[in-house]
Amino acid sequence: MILPELLPILVIALYFLGTVLFVVGSALRHEVLKNAALALAALGFALHSLDLLHLLVGAEAAQNLIAGRFLFCLLGWGILFIFLMLWWRLKLKFLAVVAMPLALMLYLAANATVGINTKLPPMLSGLFFFLHIGTLFASMALLAMAFGAGLAFMHLEKRIKTKAGLKQFQKDMPSLDTFDRVNHFVSLCGFPLYTLGLASGYVWAWLSARRVFSLDPKEIMALIVLGLYAYLFHQRLVMGWRGRKPAVMAICVFLLTVLSMLGINFLVPTTFHGFKP
Repeated sequence: MILPELLPILVIALYFLGTVLFVVGSALRHEVLKNAALALAALGFALHSLDLLHLLVGAEAAQNLIAGRFLFCLLGWGILFIFLMLWWRLKLKFLAVVAMPLALMLYLAANATVGINTKLPPMLSGLFFFLHIGTLFASMALLAMAFGAGLAFMHLEKRIKTKAGLKQFQKDMPSLDTFDRVNHFVSLCGFPLYTLGLASGYVWAWLSARRVFSLDPKEIMALIVLGLYAYLFHQRLVMGWRGRKPAVMAICVFLLTVLSMLGINFLVPTTFHGFKP
């Protein structure tokens, strides 16, 4: 079919044009350009969804679930989905400057990893796959938004404290309190999802291999991320952390999840979760 072959090209083009238009629109304080960028991103998201659906149906659906292309494609889709939800709920249009480039890069990575699969237990089932991968990816997508909000918070706070003044496009950015609300939302929703994802992975490991934990580098990194995420969750919701500290913590946790997914999966050949041709 021609359409599935054209989908990657169309999605990449729409995400790229949307990213460029949004950056230019933000710099020029041009709302029409920014709205056009969001429209392109929404169209790209719809085609991205069709691409994912195409991978999930047909005779090769089971094999596609462990393909690197599907996993990167799913994560990029999840990041843009979370952004669209936050835009709808909190009106945080500015987070598109993070969401669209990340979705574009992950979709490019998806198409660059054709033919590469991940190692999964032989007793793979759809329920555990989507419970494990789906919740972890949803948590990572939320962290990506906290990452963008955290960077923006630190940048604006620094300029305000140093009295350096704000550039014209920075004056259109939300307040520091709005970015802090993103961090609160991510802490509230993301940590339980990440915990559920890890817990389902341990259950999955026990059912398939009668083991709960090994010294696999990916599992060790996941526990480190869980500990930091738990600390952020506790300090944010129980101790009332606000402002710079939770922003820095959210940035660190997101970068560690990226390191876990990209660095360990590709660069550590001994990992149980690694990618292989």
